[in-house]
Amino acid sequence: MASARMPLSSKATLSAALAKARTAVQLDQAQYHDGAKAYYIEVVAMLAHVISRASHEKDVKKLEDIVSTLLNYKMRL
Repeated sequence: MASARMPLSSKATLSAALAKARTAVQLDQAQYHDGAKAYYIEVVAMLAHVISRASHEKDVKKLEDIVSTLLNYKMRL
């Protein structure tokens, strides 16, 4: 597990964000909307961090599309 002093790599951050996104979906499906919102917000922040470090426009676009989708889910709750 990465320490607080050692930032996660983009790949590790994406993996962690995916795990949190899955949890958000599960919470959403179970009608725990406040918990789902919190996870969606955290995932968006993690993806924004990866976007800020991404160098390929294609990757940035994909990540921005995912963020947009997550924000739509969050706004729906």
